[in-house]
Amino acid sequence: MMHENDLEFVTEVDGKVIPPPSSQPTNSVLSNMKAGGVAGGSSFNSSAPKSSYAPGSSLPLGASFNQSAHPTACLFHILFKGIAFTVYMLGSKTMEGIMVTVLCILLLAADFWVVKNVTGRLLVGLRWWNKVDPVTGATSWIFESAAPTSPDGTNATTNSFDSKFFWGVLYITPILWALCFMSAILWLRFNCFVTLAIALVLSFSNVYGYYKCSADQRAKLNDMFNAGAEMGMRTMIRNGVFGRLGGMFSGGNAQQQGAAAPQVQPVTFA
Repeated sequence: MMHENDLEFVTEVDGKVIPPPSSQPTNSVLSNMKAGGVAGGSSFNSSAPKSSYAPGSSLPLGASFNQSAHPTACLFHILFKGIAFTVYMLGSKTMEGIMVTVLCILLLAADFWVVKNVTGRLLVGLRWWNKVDPVTGATSWIFESAAPTSPDGTNATTNSFDSKFFWGVLYITPILWALCFMSAILWLRFNCFVTLAIALVLSFSNVYGYYKCSADQRAKLNDMFNAGAEMGMRTMIRNGVFGRLGGMFSGGNAQQQGAAAPQVQPVTFA
């Protein structure tokens, strides 16, 4: 016979009522452990130092592009370059030479297309391309730059971080490949010449194209060259190089004139 009381069931066996099991733990050891754990946990939490980690906190500036207006474009601006350089430097140890050459050429072509058509337009507002006249077949190169202001009158200047990142990576890339080319010449690694030649041509093409697009970069490079020439002239004047050169030339001319001058013998008349 079963009796129900507040959704709790009791069992009657042979006239004896067996109470239902209690919902509280009957094990005294377990109860003590539970109570001690709660008490110890509160004291442990109060004395332990709090961590400064937050799941939503941003990465450091060196590991992310917090100041960039186009972080994805910045990533792809360096992604294929880095992979191609890594494959060239380490691929010969893990794969055949022809496979390294093919992978590097594919990665360099992808990087050339991305820089020419995507990252230059997004990061610095520049683009360059060529157009073929369908009638004459002549090829004309077009270099374009974005207007300093948008049509609605708002300022459309490029982000400072994006501009520095774009030009820095663009200029460093051919320098690195040129160093690799010179290293290959010194070590007579003729099997790398094809890869390095393509890398140099593609990287210098983007440098020249964007240099022609940007009047600001042309002005900066001209100022840099002029400043270097002026500094060199000042150093030479300070060290008296021109005076020494002038003395050398004047001394040499005087010696030549003295050697070529005829000796006049005195003449006496009887």
